[in-house]
Formats: sequence, structure tokens, C-alpha cells
Amino acid sequence: MKKKFLSLILTLWLAAILTIFFVVQKPDFLNILAGLKDFLLIIFIPIWMASLSACIGAYVLPNVEPEERLILGIALGLGFFGLAGFGFAVSGWANPIILCAALFALTGYFIYTGKLMQAWQDTVWITKEISASTNNVAYWIPASAGMAFALALIMGLAPPVEDFDALLYHLAVPEWWLRDGGLIPSQALTYWYPHIVEGSFIIPMVFGVDTAAHLIHFLWFALTALIVWHWARQAWNDSIAWDAVAILLTMPSLLWLASWAYTDYALTFSGIAALYSIWKWRGTENKKWIMIGGIMAGLAMGMKYTSFVIPLAGMALLAIWEKGNLQRIKNVILFSLAAAWVASPWYIRNWAWMGNPVYPFIFGGRFWDSFLAQKFSGVGSGIGFDIGALLLLPLTATLGTQDANFFDGRFGPFFLILFPIALWAHWQNDQKKDGQQQALLAIYLLSLAGVVIWTFGVMNSNKLFQTRYLFPALIPFTIPLAIGLNALHKLDTPYLKISFIFRTMLALVVFVNLFNFSLFTLVRNPISAAIGTTPQKIYMEKQQPGYANALELVKKVPNNARIYFLFEPRSYGMKAYAEPDIINAHFLHDLWLYGTPEKTVAAWKEQGYTHVLISRRGAKFILKNNENILLTQMERLLIKMGTTEHQDYDLYKIP
Repeated sequence: MKKKFLSLILTLWLAAILTIFFVVQKPDFLNILAGLKDFLLIIFIPIWMASLSACIGAYVLPNVEPEERLILGIALGLGFFGLAGFGFAVSGWANPIILCAALFALTGYFIYTGKLMQAWQDTVWITKEISASTNNVAYWIPASAGMAFALALIMGLAPPVEDFDALLYHLAVPEWWLRDGGLIPSQALTYWYPHIVEGSFIIPMVFGVDTAAHLIHFLWFALTALIVWHWARQAWNDSIAWDAVAILLTMPSLLWLASWAYTDYALTFSGIAALYSIWKWRGTENKKWIMIGGIMAGLAMGMKYTSFVIPLAGMALLAIWEKGNLQRIKNVILFSLAAAWVASPWYIRNWAWMGNPVYPFIFGGRFWDSFLAQKFSGVGSGIGFDIGALLLLPLTATLGTQDANFFDGRFGPFFLILFPIALWAHWQNDQKKDGQQQALLAIYLLSLAGVVIWTFGVMNSNKLFQTRYLFPALIPFTIPLAIGLNALHKLDTPYLKISFIFRTMLALVVFVNLFNFSLFTLVRNPISAAIGTTPQKIYMEKQQPGYANALELVKKVPNNARIYFLFEPRSYGMKAYAEPDIINAHFLHDLWLYGTPEKTVAAWKEQGYTHVLISRRGAKFILKNNENILLTQMERLLIKMGTTEHQDYDLYKIP
């Protein structure tokens, strides 16, 4: 009895002292419990989506190799989530309860049918294959790849503050869907782009963790690297596969882009997967691969208008490889129908709402006119048919000196360095297997088409000088470049090991890129923002002070306000309705339409706008002297409500 009493007293003593101590000296982790909850959701939701996507792959692709089932299956699943997210958002059903119910129902179904176990087995299989393949290559390549993936994943934990296009439309458009509970006749042309990837962003956004959208794009990046590795390994060997990965790692913008809520790697993967599937059909004569290729091309068409190169390349390959005319036509039709079926929701939506399936291109449409067409396209501002500029274009693109978005489009020097070596290696090797010849033809066709279309765009408009648009063409070309790198040993002599020099320089460039991105990640400290030790507001003020101030300024307006932006294309994070100035043309376009500042302000009021937000930096960049005078006249007709700390934004009320 005494022992029990003494034990009870000691237990109470322990509890009392610990309670008093931690009440007085609160542990730091208690202050970030909410942040830790969000951090767990940021990690968990993409993993959950990837797992269910792999199950969808196991269901749709039951009789293919485990690597293909996992890689292609996750892509198919993410495409499904993109369409489902869009459907939930525009129907007004996008809320945590409904989405949780749907996700748990899918999970239960896949557990019951054994597809979740199949997906897990496929994951274990590909992990073992990757591990086994590292035994045949220099260890620094897989080690660097592992470090690169880890860095991109960590950087992906940062809030969406630096990924400009995410604030412009990749996250802004899903935010509008959720805000409006459906589609509206928006004047923002980016509202009508194909948005299958953005549809998948809806799921984490509904749960209040938009940062998870970064990790969804990171998944596409991982799939892109995996399909390049797998294709090279299947057609050639481990050395070619890992060298292709090493060449990828020489791209300075590779990891930046992987950590942002963009769609570029989704498009890149879909293009490679479409051509890979047709290559598989050529080797197996199984027409299901034509269907898979068409679906992948359809996914690409649901991401960007510029993806039209991918289905065209696929149809060209089918036409080249099929001997009989009638069968050739049947294969092309099968491929085209699959692509059109997957892509159709976005083009039908545009046709129904805007009168143009590819709004606003080719046929124009609602809210579109000749002024906007000229302003958007920038026709005549490109390099034209300047022979010298065209000859120097590969070097200019490599250096990035004329790139419209320098930081997210740097593809590094090794594409240019290894290109002539890849051509030399191709002509030197006359004993290639049929599968290798066919793989190279598919890659050459896709890469050449992408480069030609991009070059044509650059010739017409300087706005299209964005080398990020070349990634779907350049990334698959790492395989021919890796073949050239492997062939360099043929030029070695007892006195000069040219292959050793090239590989050493390749390794140094990879190490420099990884070191630079490590510093970039260290300075930004994304984990502190992810777990809540640095509030997202403070993080944004540090990284994007101007836009953070604009967000604070807009909070002054009531929630039912309608804000018209001048010279500011971003609007993500603004609670009130905002009409962003997507191509920085609102002011000049409205003057073109209405003639005078007085009539322009009257038109804004008639259209229901209550406030105007002006970016001073944007105005300074866009307007000329006489246009600045008109802007000043217009401001006199408005009531000033406030300005940001550095006077880079002004907020006005329309009287």
C-alpha cells in the first residue's frame, strides 16, 4: 500500500514539475504546430496522388514492364487528377469533405483490387533496377542525381512567391475557379489556355497547401528523368542512360524549374512518352502502344498550345514506319482519336465559351481584337531573316543574353559542345540495332520539330525568345548526346585522352550547378517557411517585396470589390476579384477603344470595376512620354486610397 501511495505521489510530482516548467518555458515546436500540420499535408498530398496515380497505371497498363507501368501510369493518373480537379472546381464541388471522400474511396478500391500492392511492387522493382544499374557507371553520376533530386525537393517546399508564371496563371487560374465556383467569361487570355496540370493543383489548394503544387511539378520532373533513363537503358545500356542523366544535370535551370508550380516538365514528359510509346509499338507490333502514345500526346495538348508539335511528330513516325497505305491511315487515325479524346475538354470549353477552340489564336474570339493580337504577338520584333543572327542563334540561346526569362531557361553549354560529337558518332556507328535506329529517329524528329518551331517563333517575335520552351526538344536529345560522349574514346591516343577531358569537364559543370543551387536553397531556407518558423508573409516580403506590398495594399478594399490592374499581370493571393493585366496592355488598349481618359474611366465603371491598381515599375517600362501624360490625366479622375512603401504600386477608387 505504501509503495502504491509513494508511486502515485512521485508520478504527480513528475507531472506537476514538467507541466509548470513547460508552461513557463514553452518549447519552440509548440509555436509551429500549425506549420507542421501544413508541412505534413504538403508532403502527404502529392505522395497520396502519386500512389493513386500509380494504381491507375496498374489498372490501365496491366501487361507491360514494371518500369513502364509505373512511369507511364503515374503520368496517366496525374492527368486523371487534372481533369477531375478541374471538374470539381468548375462544378462548385471542390471542398475538403468531397475531395477527401473521393480520395479515400479511390484508395479503398485500389486496396480491394490489389492495385495498390501492384504499384508498390513496381516501385520496389524500379528502385532495385536503378540500384543495380549504378554498378556499371561512375558513382558520381547517380550520387549527383540523388543530390539534385533532394535539392529540388527541398526547394519545392518554399511558398509560391518566385515562380512568376504561377502567380500569373498556373496557380492564379485554379484560384479563380475556386473563388468563382465555376467558369466565368474572363478577359484574361491565360484563363483559356489548356489547364490539365493546373487542374491537379486544385487538390492541394482546396486543403490550403498551395506549396504542394510545387511537388506535383517535381513529380513530373522525376518522371521525365526516369523515362529518359529508361529509354536509353532499354535501347542501349546503363552507361548511355546515366550519361544522359549527367548531361541533364549540366542544365543550370533544371532544378529551378523543377521546384516551381509550372507545367514544362509535364509537357516534356508527355512528348517523350508519346514518341517512346510509338517506338514500343514498332518493336512489339502491339497496337495498344499506339493508343498509349495518343493518350500521351493528348495530355500534352491539354497543357500548352505549343504542344501541337508532339502529335504531329507522332503521326509522322507512324506514317514513316507503317508500310501499307491503308494500315498507315488506320494507325494515324487511332493515334489522333486518342489524342483528341484526351485533349478535347479544353478545346470544347473554349469553343463553347469564347467561340474559338484555340482562343485567342487563329480565329480570335470574345474580347479579342487586332490591337491585342498585335500587342501579344509582337510580330516584327524578332530577329527576322538575319542570316548572321540565325547562324549565331545556338550560341546566343546557350549564353542566354537575349532570353526574355533568363533564370528559368538556361540549358547550359554541353548541348552545344556535344552536338557535333553526337552527329559524328551517329555517322561513325554503322552497326546500330534496329531498335536503336528507330529510337534515334523518334528523338531526332521530336527535337528537330521543337527547335524549328521555336526558331520560327524567335524570328517573328522577341517575346518568344524563351529557351525554356526548348526543353521538350532538348531533354530527349540528351540520349544522342550521351551516345556521342560514349563514342569519344575512339579518339583517345596514348598522349591525349579526349574522353577523359570531356568527362572531367562534364563532372565539374555538374558540381558547379549543384553547388550554386545548394547556395540558392540555403539562402532561401524553404524548410523554415514550410514548417512555419518563417511565416509565409515574411518569406514573401523578403523574396518578392514589391508584390508582397501589393497584396497588402489590395487588402484595403472590401471583398466584393472588383479591381482593374494596370501594368501588373500577377494576381495570385488576392482575395477580391482582380482583372490582371496579363500582357500589360489594359491602359493602351482601353485608350484605343474609348479614346480619352474620361471615357476610359466611365467604361471601367460601367463594366463593374470599383478600384484600379497601378504598377509604377510596369508603367515606367511600358509607357512613352506622351502616354505617361494620359496616365496622369486618368489618375486625376480617380480617388487615391494608398501607395506601397517603396511607391511601386498605387491603389485608386473609381468614384
